[in-house]
Amino acid sequence: MAIQAPKPPSGGESAILGQFAQGTATSGGGGVVYMGRTTAPTAADERSGRAPRGTTDLWVTTDEANQDFYTWNKKKQNDFLSQGIVSGQLALGDGPMEAGKLWAKLGKEASLYGKAGQKVSPYDLLGSYVNAAGGSGKNAWVSVGAFQVNNVTGEKKFVGPGKYLGNGKAQQTDTRTDLTDPDTAKAIATKLFQDLMGRDPGQGELGAFATALSSAETANPISQTTTTEYDMNTGQALDTDIKSSGGVSADGKAYIGQQQIKKQKEYGAVQAATTYQNAFDNLVYGAPA
Repeated sequence: MAIQAPKPPSGGESAILGQFAQGTATSGGGGVVYMGRTTAPTAADERSGRAPRGTTDLWVTTDEANQDFYTWNKKKQNDFLSQGIVSGQLALGDGPMEAGKLWAKLGKEASLYGKAGQKVSPYDLLGSYVNAAGGSGKNAWVSVGAFQVNNVTGEKKFVGPGKYLGNGKAQQTDTRTDLTDPDTAKAIATKLFQDLMGRDPGQGELGAFATALSSAETANPISQTTTTEYDMNTGQALDTDIKSSGGVSADGKAYIGQQQIKKQKEYGAVQAATTYQNAFDNLVYGAPA
């Protein structure tokens, strides 16, 4: 794989390079690792107490380069992991352990170039792998589960489904109207009429109940909210929480049927007759214990 000419470090790289400014590495050669250029004070700067005016090559030992990975914050480690995935050097599902090994591998390879007097940093090596994988330009995005990763900048963006809430969580709300099928509606109405009226419902009575039930269910759709937590490195779902609200419960369906029956004059007569019959039975047979 051809190594491209080293480029100036990005803003993120400059921050990490600055951590080596006070390091103990020697300059150039000897199996040390080139880390780009950094701002460093000259002797004149130090004597005058002024801010550094120039930059200098930064070299560190292999051990210092390897240890650097473990000083990064979580975001920088995740960004490096994403770069490793899109470059093909890491696999989907890899984590910080695999990313640390990749960084050490890049540092070791960069030290060989340093020993040969070539200024090739671990960032240059990774960038070459990214470019070889087809990543060039700021619009070079690749899919990593529920996210897309820019294989040049390491930037992530959520691509769904649902609305991204941050911290790896996304939420999606679906609404649907759940209508009771005709056979179930008939069974509900039949039981209610037998319990309250002592008979089966007539054709018109079944239709009236079905219409009232359908209207109630249409006015009260079911809302289902799904909250999913994703692994920020792999984009794969870790946990899903589903909550539902709305709709018409079994008790609600029975209540609708009861109200339909109670509107009929026959209902009052049946209830009165039932009450008198129960009282007569108590007189004849005695009240139940």
